[in-house]
Amino acid sequence: MIFEKLRLVNFRNYRDVVVSFSPRVNVFLGENGQGKTNLLEAMYLISQGDSFRYGDNTTLINSNNQEALIQALITQNDLHYKLKMGLGRSRKVLTLNDKKVSSADVRKLFASVVFSPESLSSIKEGADHRRELVDELLVTYERRNADLISDYRKALKTRNKILKNHLDGGQPLSLTRDLLESLEPQFVRLGAELAYARITALKGLSKEFNNAMQYISGQSAVDISVEYVISDQNALNFSLEEVTFALKKRLQELHDAELSSGTSLVGPHKHDIVFLYGQKDSRFYCSQGQQRAIILSFKMAQIVYHRKAHGTYPVLMLDDVLSELDKNKRNALITFLHEINTQIFVTTTDFTLPEAFSLDQLSVLHIKEGTVLPG
Repeated sequence: MIFEKLRLVNFRNYRDVVVSFSPRVNVFLGENGQGKTNLLEAMYLISQGDSFRYGDNTTLINSNNQEALIQALITQNDLHYKLKMGLGRSRKVLTLNDKKVSSADVRKLFASVVFSPESLSSIKEGADHRRELVDELLVTYERRNADLISDYRKALKTRNKILKNHLDGGQPLSLTRDLLESLEPQFVRLGAELAYARITALKGLSKEFNNAMQYISGQSAVDISVEYVISDQNALNFSLEEVTFALKKRLQELHDAELSSGTSLVGPHKHDIVFLYGQKDSRFYCSQGQQRAIILSFKMAQIVYHRKAHGTYPVLMLDDVLSELDKNKRNALITFLHEINTQIFVTTTDFTLPEAFSLDQLSVLHIKEGTVLPG
């Protein structure tokens, strides 16, 4: 997969810009707040259907405008794809070769992996950050999981609407219970399948994860593992039937609480992922440097696994993460990037960084106040 060209119209701080890229390494260079991350976000958004940053559509549209546009030309396996995304204040329309498609459709077709300061901090942040890491892995592990994620989100949205309508007083209790009961088989099935898909992917990544951690840390023996937590219980060795049973049981236990809160309190959107270092919870027993090394290794393992599963590497996007790493981890990551044949995008304020990629076909783009200038 290669991004050939990108056009942005009224996207964040870009008015109307067209950018062409090198098929190997592209460095977005500039001071903070100039729009480097915005370029990465636009590429990730149009190829994955969602942003890797938090916020709704209103944050994506340049002020004083009602709509934004992202267009991209992508080449993959000698085929050319024209992607277009129109963004309104409350809607998003995505087309592939002039045919309307869903976010899941493009996510199954194109693969991107993002390294960001937020992702490197995900161990100490909320569980939602760790779930996002694993759900990104899911599509790498099996591309049809993009549909599973999308279907579960739709079922969850419907269920939350039912609960909120009751809480707001617009829906009788008897009707609410009937609606929840009718939705429960589908909700439990999708929730169990999604949770089990996460479990399967995490177990499948174990070898590559440990190898990557040894590579980054420079230690030949590193004890690193993962727990998948359902209702305070490690479910990593659960079968699909056991996951289903656990969800049904929890739904019964929290039935009244869900009615009182007006939102779904049970399901994969509430599960957690715990990274263990030396059999200890890395949230509490690891330094910030060790936590970053764990997530860095996790994403590197995802890249290696993707190559084994699909025969190609995903596009890599590094949003100012090299400055977040110490010298040894930074050098190890750059060496790793040299060894894989894929398109790479790097944002940085470090004007000496392009020298580190001197062995690769390199394009340096200077970003200043929403404009892009060749190096």
